[in-house]
Amino acid sequence: MRKRILSLSLALIFAVSAFTGCGKKGEETTGNNNNNKPTNEASSNNNQGKDETKTEAAELKVHFHSNNKFTIVDADGKILPVFQLAADKTNVKLVNTANPVAQKSTEEFQLQATEKFPADIYGGNSLKGPIFTYALQGAFLPLNDLIDQYGPNIKKFLDENEEVKKALTAPDGNIYMLNYIPDGDAARAYFIRTDWLKKLNLEMPTNFEELEKVLYAFKNDDPNGNGIKDEIPYFNDKFEEMIRLANLWGARVYGFDSYTEKVVLDENNKMYHAWTAPEFKEAIIGMNQWYEDGIIDPEVFTRKANTARQTLWTKDNVGGMTHEWIASTTSYNYNEELLKTVPDFKVEAMLPVSKDGVAFEEHQRALAKPDGWAISSNCKNPEAAIRFMDWFFSEEGRTAINYGIEGETYTMVDGKPTFTEEVLSSGAVNAYLQQGYGAQYPIGYAQDFAYEAQWTVKEGLEAYNLYTSSNVYEAAPATPILNFTEEETAIYDKYITVLNEYQTEQISAFIIGKEDIETGWNSYIEKCKELGSEELVKVYQNAYERYVNNQ
Repeated sequence: MRKRILSLSLALIFAVSAFTGCGKKGEETTGNNNNNKPTNEASSNNNQGKDETKTEAAELKVHFHSNNKFTIVDADGKILPVFQLAADKTNVKLVNTANPVAQKSTEEFQLQATEKFPADIYGGNSLKGPIFTYALQGAFLPLNDLIDQYGPNIKKFLDENEEVKKALTAPDGNIYMLNYIPDGDAARAYFIRTDWLKKLNLEMPTNFEELEKVLYAFKNDDPNGNGIKDEIPYFNDKFEEMIRLANLWGARVYGFDSYTEKVVLDENNKMYHAWTAPEFKEAIIGMNQWYEDGIIDPEVFTRKANTARQTLWTKDNVGGMTHEWIASTTSYNYNEELLKTVPDFKVEAMLPVSKDGVAFEEHQRALAKPDGWAISSNCKNPEAAIRFMDWFFSEEGRTAINYGIEGETYTMVDGKPTFTEEVLSSGAVNAYLQQGYGAQYPIGYAQDFAYEAQWTVKEGLEAYNLYTSSNVYEAAPATPILNFTEEETAIYDKYITVLNEYQTEQISAFIIGKEDIETGWNSYIEKCKELGSEELVKVYQNAYERYVNNQ
């Protein structure tokens, strides 16, 4: 089986106030490494033979806040359909305690810490680090024993997916949080304007030299046909993603999809800081040349995030190549507004290339995201809470959290959930499901890639298959998800923010030519050391060795 390039866990990014609580430590469970896709037991297992119609519903207070706007209720305060279905199936009464107008989900979580987490279940985006930290202070329950006794579907999933189980297990051997588990492999890919290739009589690039030839032709040979040298050969929706171009020169950048995680694993099973490596310097020299020659978007560091594709394709027709999300990028091939002005517009996926001959793709779907939920130590009925959470790992629950409500958002066709035309024509399927139904919320659940495949256009599925059938994910050493101890988290928190800010500022200056990289590189390295780059590498190395030894 090909290796996966996995994300590193996010550590705590804000200071944690002291919390004193109680919570019994559970035993770590074990699993088998057969790497099967999740095949969960039926939801009836949650009820353990009980006749729920004859028992009083248990009340569960849920504080879940995702993407700074979503809670488990709609604008009128009504429980969203997927969560109401879960409540009905597990015989609980859900009470939402999350602020529906919060600006930041992590800040809402921190406010709850001052109240010592009075609700039963807490969750949301990017909470793995905070939940781990507070859990070690007793604020959240270890779930191991609860899963063994009352969570058959969760247990089955974790037993069949050992690497996921490791990702969810804290350094003390306990599972405190059930995470959102993405499905599939490819996430972002390189896309190039094949209508421009056709106009300039060029072929799809298969090596670095061919790619460079194409990009300079895009710049100089007027592929948009307006008689003006206004083409922008390469661009991204975020400047952080543009820096991933360093991969083309053989340098590692982030290791995965988190722009803050820059410590990665090398061929000798040693962690190193990718942004201080010699090959990264060579990549920045090359990127500086591309920037000076107008190959890279001159506004990449100032352009508003997530506007480049819309601006440079739909509005101006000047963008040539990008590295972006597969489904959303290929949807531009069917953008009616764009096709009105550029009827032959077309982008197709291109495999990565490398100047040193070893091409690889760093960005891949995470094995487990830092999103999900946990049970507070103040929960009065942990059994009811874990049964509720377990339902989403059942066949019925997994279908609901992925697809919504049968008869409303999907129907069963040949035994498979199939979205209705209303959902598929909504424009943004994910947003439609989240806002109206609560499906695709980043709770603890296993995603089903088939949900995405239904609304991904033909070129997107071709891109996905192109990347997953190649060896681009095997060419770079895989970095597993690592979990930090309290002491390691404190070191991480001490250095990571200031170091990342400095590196982003300095590397940006090198790329745009504001500072000379040849004369400034050594001082850059020394400053990185001063700001803790070597201490961070030690933290990652310790965590990796603990992971290897299954501790």
